[in-house]
Amino acid sequence: MILVIAILSTGVLGIIDKVNSTGETFAQVTYAGEPIIKINLNNPEQYQVYNTVYKDDVVTSRAKDGIFYVPGEVTTDMTELYRTDDFARENQVVGIKLQVKDGKISVLYQESPRDLCQLEPPTDSSLKPIVCLPNKVVIRIITSETIDDIYLDDVLE
Repeated sequence: MILVIAILSTGVLGIIDKVNSTGETFAQVTYAGEPIIKINLNNPEQYQVYNTVYKDDVVTSRAKDGIFYVPGEVTTDMTELYRTDDFARENQVVGIKLQVKDGKISVLYQESPRDLCQLEPPTDSSLKPIVCLPNKVVIRIITSETIDDIYLDDVLE
């Protein structure tokens, strides 16, 4: 009985999440507790890098491909990523590789003891954030606000 209630409540919350949505879905990525970038999941070329101490560690050069790199606490050895990602190798990118595809965001590369956040399926639901504790990265989905409604003091891009 409890399992049935849990399954039904998850479905109802998902419907409420979609009904409250403005039609735009954003991923807000935080590192060490600070929001560092917000990405429009429907159009990844629309993003905002927040003016924080980590702004220079956020790489957006591949936004047209839906690829972003953000800092990670334990993701520092990039050997594995450099084998498959020419851009990262050529530009000596250090950090977590994110992908926005089909309106969802996922972690393509990171290092942590169990790689749990990399194993998470792509998400577009505010009920299913991606959390990578060892890297101090949280990706939360915002569906009920427009890009202009969510801001910090300073935005770079």
